[in-house]
Amino acid sequence: MSGANLMPVTILEWRPMKRNSLLGFVTIQLGALKIKDVTINENTGRHWAGMPAKVMVDREGATLKTPEGKLRYAPILEWANKAAGDRFSESVIAALEAAHPGATTE
Repeated sequence: MSGANLMPVTILEWRPMKRNSLLGFVTIQLGALKIKDVTINENTGRHWAGMPAKVMVDREGATLKTPEGKLRYAPILEWANKAAGDRFSESVIAALEAAHPGATTE
């Protein structure tokens, strides 16, 4: 994606936390909106940013898990379409690399 199509994202905080595909979390500024806990992920050389999500719980308050035993998450915010989500993700990754060179390769 060309730089002209990127969203105006500013990285306010970067918290590395390597676990499986997760590289860490960023707090970003997107216009007048501040978004905390955006995930930065990598798998087979592909990087993406994910919107914050919350752990799913049942009626009794117990956390829900996948058959593999991993926590299940529900989205808090979603993009209206894949193109917007891809543009956001590419914008966040580009802003992170500009603010913290090598953050996605450490």
